[in-house]
Amino acid sequence: MQRFDAVVVGGGSSGLIAAGEAARRGLSVLLLEEDMVVGRPERCAGLYSIRGLERVGVRLSRSYVQNLLWGAVIRSPKGAELEIKASSPVAVVAEREALDRFLAEEALSSGAKVLVGTRVAGCSRVDDGPCKVVTEDGETYRAGVVILAEGSAGRLARGIYKQYYAPYWMPIIQLVVRGHGLDPRRAHVWFKPYLRDFFGYLVPINEELGRVGVAGKSDLHKKAIRLIREEMPQARAIGYMSHSIYRGPPLEHGLTGRVLLVGDAAGQVKATTGGGVVVGGICARAAGTHAYRLLTEGDEGAYRRMVRGLYRELKMIYWLSKALSTLRYSQLDMLIKAASESGFADALSRRGDMDLQVSGLTLSIASTRGLSFLSHLARSLI
Repeated sequence: MQRFDAVVVGGGSSGLIAAGEAARRGLSVLLLEEDMVVGRPERCAGLYSIRGLERVGVRLSRSYVQNLLWGAVIRSPKGAELEIKASSPVAVVAEREALDRFLAEEALSSGAKVLVGTRVAGCSRVDDGPCKVVTEDGETYRAGVVILAEGSAGRLARGIYKQYYAPYWMPIIQLVVRGHGLDPRRAHVWFKPYLRDFFGYLVPINEELGRVGVAGKSDLHKKAIRLIREEMPQARAIGYMSHSIYRGPPLEHGLTGRVLLVGDAAGQVKATTGGGVVVGGICARAAGTHAYRLLTEGDEGAYRRMVRGLYRELKMIYWLSKALSTLRYSQLDMLIKAASESGFADALSRRGDMDLQVSGLTLSIASTRGLSFLSHLARSLI
């Protein structure tokens, strides 16, 4: 039976970042990934803020960056546009498989051991003692700390935490299109009457290729094709994938002790957009730090303390998402129109934050442009 200071289950971005952080701190680390290739299957739009990647400690590399974005265009149901422009790139479009491969190489260079094609059958914990991880091929590992980064299924998390409950997953479909004909330096967002559950988007890979996504409860392929025909009539779909996104608050399980949860398994996702690589990565670094402090100092609460502020933010983002979902389309159109006419986009480009969305929105509203936006909105309501 092999022993490690930390065993990480799941080779997505959160698991790889957690493994790398723990290994950099001098722990012996084993990461177990059930698929044969890290980064597959690809289930992500691949849009990440540059500031967010810096927070996680992920350096930019041509090995995974496909495009740079300077902002976004948001279109209301009636055609009002809010264009957010920045003076320099604010986000990257990444090839997710290449990004995860990059993170795997970083973890390996830090000293972590990575095993692919290895599915974990079970995980158990012992009070004040090592944890046990058993694979489906019969291997058993002892670990001082186990970090579960198993994704949306939460199979092992449910076995450890009996109150584990995450009903906030929503199906999404993403098509790769050729010939979108839109500005390749902007992300594009549409609110449509037939996309009531979630907005539609285009993340441009370059001038020709892009990823179009829609989420909802039914008829996703039909809705995606309709969006393409309406907004990108010359585009042709050349591939697609389907998965799910998390639209709920972060979970409180696995923030202390010897079995930790990170990433999608912990609901560490922005409920407004379903994006979790950056916020999950921040939490994953905290989990790796927790493993080190627990094993060297006996500190069982480092993880919870380190993510407390981010969890507050993610909960506020969840409530923001809930509030936006209650708006009628006429109200949403009025909101976007007021933001455009008041110059609020300039405040968002300067003070907004793709990851800490509520904090960035609050700072933007507190600016001169933000107050002008509120004035425009008030006049519209009157």
